[in-house]
Amino acid sequence: MAVVSILAVLVFSTLVCFAEIPKMLKQKLYRELWVFCLLLGIGTILTILKSLDVKIPNPSDFIAWIFSPLEGIMKSLTK
Repeated sequence: MAVVSILAVLVFSTLVCFAEIPKMLKQKLYRELWVFCLLLGIGTILTILKSLDVKIPNPSDFIAWIFSPLEGIMKSLTK
């Protein structure tokens, strides 16, 4: 079942590329094209990993870890 979902993701990503990249090249939107390819690649890789049941961490957990030392300071300031 994972192979079917991976193939579906790859086909969809390829179709999106064929639809969008020529428009961006025609309008000479090179920075937007680079960002588009980067984000599409990241999304495709994450979706493939998710279909292979790889545990992907939640970005909000990372943000909570970053700001957790400030929790005590903020509580003391609000009392």
